[in-house]
Formats: sequence, structure tokens, C-alpha cells
Amino acid sequence: MPKVFTKGEVDRLGHKIRQFSISMDDETLIELQNYRTSHKDALSQTFTILCELTKKIHPRLIVTFRIKRFESIIGKLERYPEMRFSRMWDIAGCRCIVRNDNDVYKLKRLIEDNQALEIVKEYDYIKNPQEDGYKSLHLFVKHVSNDKIVEVQLRNQVNHNWATLVEITDFLFDSRLKEYGENKELLRFHKLLSKIENLTVEDKYEIAKIITKYNYFEKLSEVFSRNYLSVRRQWFELESQTNHKYFLIETRKDDIPKIESFANFQFAENKYFNVYKTSQNANIVLTHLQTPNYNQISIAYSNYILTFHSFLTECLDILESLIVESLANCKYLAFYKNYNLYNGLVLNHIKNMVAEVQEIYEYTEQSKEKRKQNKRKEKEWIDDIKKQINQHNFRSKRLQVSVKKNMPTTFFGNFFINQMINIINSNYKRKAQNTFPK
Repeated sequence: MPKVFTKGEVDRLGHKIRQFSISMDDETLIELQNYRTSHKDALSQTFTILCELTKKIHPRLIVTFRIKRFESIIGKLERYPEMRFSRMWDIAGCRCIVRNDNDVYKLKRLIEDNQALEIVKEYDYIKNPQEDGYKSLHLFVKHVSNDKIVEVQLRNQVNHNWATLVEITDFLFDSRLKEYGENKELLRFHKLLSKIENLTVEDKYEIAKIITKYNYFEKLSEVFSRNYLSVRRQWFELESQTNHKYFLIETRKDDIPKIESFANFQFAENKYFNVYKTSQNANIVLTHLQTPNYNQISIAYSNYILTFHSFLTECLDILESLIVESLANCKYLAFYKNYNLYNGLVLNHIKNMVAEVQEIYEYTEQSKEKRKQNKRKEKEWIDDIKKQINQHNFRSKRLQVSVKKNMPTTFFGNFFINQMINIINSNYKRKAQNTFPK
């Protein structure tokens, strides 16, 4: 049975952590672990209710839970030296990723009407976004049978994607945006992205400028391409463990993310604790998914899985609109830069799809018995690749139509743009041939 902590004991523990956060002794670390896991029952009770409530809105919404990571607790205590540890109400957390803001407030009403949960406090960062652009509804709830507070985050898909991209940027550039916002340019970049559906032309040019300056997509693609097949292979094997619903994800700067699955919470927490003690430079999260699948965990934890992010698609949309805008207004240099950047992103996407096809081919060469076991998973993977190819073809045709429609009407302008298109297309055709030799 978990130890019961008084508020005084929790606050004294917080004081010790602040004193010895750099070289915390084993006794303090064990005490912190015991306090973390004392939230387990309240978290499980809240999570179970949320899973049932979300089904009333849509059957396939994503609901996860986690206990706050050691480094997140330590970092927060350091950032807020006057805060009492007993007032840190996000030790236990659930997250519901829904389709839109209407779903967010529907779910909030269902929580309010539920007799087993009491909303103690709320922060509505959707109606009142944070300065950096963060949007989410935070509810702090208490189950009737437990005095522990659980933080419940309700986010729509777009706002969730934004929040995970901030963490990916921190991972790639050590920018510490989430805690301190030290890099003002990348902070501005994400603030612009927080209004992705309402960007002005000037906003889009500023985003493209920052992307180019930081080689943002080169770095993002390098990490995603490095990780993708290995992570997908890991998940391919994990899916055979049908009773495993706890997942430990370990991410390092220069290594492939590692995923382990567990059927039992205590086993999972023990492994988390041991990994943290021996690998404090790693980024580690332990989470629970009620009905786990690859797409679900990729969306919920894209900042840990590091294989895909929706921003890749969103940026192609931004660049496409800038290509059209620059043509319509005879901005030839801007056209060249954005058309070139667009083609680079597309080429990288194609490279990843080719690698996936090769990986599937290798799986189909396995024994008949093995193939029979993996048949469903193979089909899901193949369908996913087909979907990507269809999206790429649609986007390519749409861009061709837009370019043709907005070509300059003057002989010189038309000739100049056609020459630039031919040069860029030839360049990427040559790169593609070097990447995919016959």
C-alpha cells in the first residue's frame, strides 16, 4: 500500500530536493519516487472515468496518463523557489486529445456532471492563451474516494501538435523554450505557429525565414529519418504483447528512442525508477494507453517517439501558399527560395517512404508462419504508405495547377520563372537519382 504523506512531509521533501537537486542522495530519490507513486490510485480512477466520458463524444479520442517525470519535478521546484511542493498539483496527469474546441468544452461539462469527480480549480488557456501561444484547458480534479489532485489537460489536435513541437525544438536546439524562453527567435517562431489557421502572408514569410536560418527541417528530418524504421520495428514487436498497456519511452540526443511495454504498473514504475537513476541524461516518460496503436502513440508522444510531426504537412501548406503569393506578385527571389525549400522537403519525404517500402519487403520475406502472425500489422503499415503517396500526389498536382494559374503574363517573367523551375526540378531529379539508384 502506498505511503500516506502529510503536507508538511511533502513540503520538507521539496526543500531537500531544492538543496540537493544536482546530486540527490538515494534516500531523497526513493522518497520522491514513493511520493510520485502515491498518486497511482487517484490517477487510475480519474483515467478510467475519462476513458468512459470521451466515448460519449467520439470512440477514438486519445486519452493517456502519466506521473510527472523526476526531472520535470526538480526543474519546476527550481523555477518556483517559493512554491510549496504540496501545492504542485500536476504530479499526476491525464491528457485528452480531442478533435476541436467544441469537444474540449463538451468533455468539461461531462466531467462537471460526473458524481465521482470534483473540479477543484481550472485554468482556461484556450480562451486566454499563454504569452508564448500555449492553448489548453487545465482542470485540477479530485476523486471522491481520494484526496490526491490530478491534473487533466484537454486539448484539441492542433494545440496538442503545437505543444509537442515546442518540446521537439527544445530537444533539437537546446533552446529551453518551455521553461525559460531563452531563444527569442524560436519563441517567436512557435508563437506564430500557434495561430496556424490565421497566419498573414507576412507571418508565413517570417516562418520561412526562421526555418531557413536554423536549417529547421534538415535537423528535424535527420532525427525523424534516423528513428523512424527502428521505432516502427520496435512497435511492430510490442504489438504482439496484447495485454501490455504501460509504455516506457527513453529518448537520447544522439540515439534511437527505445520503447518498452509492461502489463503491470508497478513493474513499469520500477523500471522507470532504475532507468532514471542510471541514465539521468535521457528524456524518459512512462505512460499508459488504454487501446495502444502506433498512430496513437506517435500523436500523443511525438516529442518522445521523434518519427513524425504534423508540422511537416503544415509547413508544406505554408510554403505552397508563399510560392503562389510570390508568383502572383512577381517576387522572383522569394519564389526561388520557397520553391527550392518545398522540393527539398518533398524529396526527404519520398526517401522515407522508399525506406518504408524496403522495410515492408523484408518483412514479407519472413517465414509463412511469421507472416501469418504479422499480416494485420503489415496491412496497416502498407495502407499508411498508400495514404502518404496519395496525399503527396494530390499536393503535387495542386501545386502544379496553382503555379500554372499564377505564372507571370510578361514574356520575360514567364521565361524567367520557367527557367528557375527547370533548374530546381533538375537539381532534385539528380538528387533523387543519386538517392534511389536503379
